[in-house]
Amino acid sequence: MIRKLRIKIVIVITLILTCAVFAIMAAVNIMERAGISSQIESDIKRIADADGFLPSDYDSFDPYKNQDQGITDFFSIQVDHFYNVRKIVIARDIVVQQDDILNYAQEALSSGQSFGEMGRYAFYIQNKYYGKIIVFMDIKSFQQAQDNLLFNTTVIGLLTVIFFFFLAVLLSFWLVRPVKETFDKQKSFISNASHELKTPLAVISANTDVLEAQTGENKWVGYIRSETKRMNELVNELLCLARLDDKTGHKLIMSEFNLSDTFLQTCLPFESTVYEMGKTIDVEAEPDLMYKGDESSIKHVLTILIDNAIKYSDEHGRISAKLSSHGNKRIIEVYNTGDGVPKDQLGKIFERFYRRDEARNSKSGGYGLGLAIAKASVEAHGGRITAQSEYGKWMRFTVIL
Repeated sequence: MIRKLRIKIVIVITLILTCAVFAIMAAVNIMERAGISSQIESDIKRIADADGFLPSDYDSFDPYKNQDQGITDFFSIQVDHFYNVRKIVIARDIVVQQDDILNYAQEALSSGQSFGEMGRYAFYIQNKYYGKIIVFMDIKSFQQAQDNLLFNTTVIGLLTVIFFFFLAVLLSFWLVRPVKETFDKQKSFISNASHELKTPLAVISANTDVLEAQTGENKWVGYIRSETKRMNELVNELLCLARLDDKTGHKLIMSEFNLSDTFLQTCLPFESTVYEMGKTIDVEAEPDLMYKGDESSIKHVLTILIDNAIKYSDEHGRISAKLSSHGNKRIIEVYNTGDGVPKDQLGKIFERFYRRDEARNSKSGGYGLGLAIAKASVEAHGGRITAQSEYGKWMRFTVIL
C-alpha cells in the first residue's frame, strides 16, 4: 500500500510540473513566433509601400541580410490588373531565377492570402494603382532561430522534468513517512492484539466446555460458544492479514503441487452445505494442472471465494467454480447468482473491513476481511484477482495465477 501511494505521489507531482514546464515552453515559442511574424509583416509591407525597393529610411531599416552569403534577401514582382508582369525587382545580388520568381508569384496569388509563408520565403501582396505587387523576403535565418529556440526549450524542459521526477521521488519518501509510521503501528497493533486475544479466547472456550459438562446444554452456553467461535474467526483473519503484510516475517512456502487436485479437494466438500441450503454448485477442473506456489495459501483463497459465493447467492441460487489454463497461466473462476455489487462499488470490495450491506453481513457473519486476504494472497503469488458483476443478477471472481 505504501509503495503504491509513493508511486501515485511521484506520478501526480511529475505530471503537474511537467504540464507547467511545457505550458511555459509552448507560450515562449508561440509568443516568439508571433513577435517575429509581426515584425516580418511590418517590414515586408514597408518594402511593398516602396514598390519593391528599400525604403527611403534605409539606415533605420533592417533589410534581413543573409549573413552567410552577404546578400539582401528580398525581391518583388509587379503585375497589372490582368496579371501580366510589369516589373521584377531583385534587391542587389539575391540568388533567385526569374522562372522561380514567376512560380512563387503564381503560388502566392492562388493562396488567397495577402500575407503568408512559402517554404523559406514570406510573401506580401499589396494592391497598387497599376495592379498588384508581390514582395518575397527570405526568412530562413528566422526559421532556424525558431527551430533552435524550440530545440533548446525542449531540451531544457526534458532536463527539468527529469530533475522534477527525482525531486518527486525524494519528496514521496518524506510525504508518506507519517502514513508509513501509522500503518506500521496499525499492523503491529493488529498482530499483537490478535496474539493476545487468542489466549483468553482459548480459556473461554475451555471453560465453556467445563461449564457445559457440569450444567448440561443450554442456550446461554450456546451463545458463549457461538460468539467465541466468531471471535476466533476474526482473530485468525486478522493474524492472516498481519502475516501477509509483514513480508519480512512471513514467507510463502513455494513448492510444485497438483492444482487440479487441490482445487477439487477444497471445493467439493462445500457440496453438502450448498445442497442443504437448497442451492446448486458446479465444480469443474482441467485435469493435472501443476502450479508452483504456497498450497495452503491457495486453499485459503479458494475457501474464501466459495464461502463468499455461497453467502451472497440468492435463494435457490447457482454457484460454479472452474479451474482452467491458458498457456502458463492458471485461471480460477467462482460465479454465483444473486444481488451482485453495483459497478461503482466493485473497486471497494477488496478493501479491508468493507461491507456494502451491514445488515446482510451481520447475518452472514462476515467481517469484510476475506476478500482483502484473498487479494493479498494472490498478489503475493504474483497473480491478480478481479471482480465482475451485473447488479441484481450475478457476481464473478477471476483469479489469474
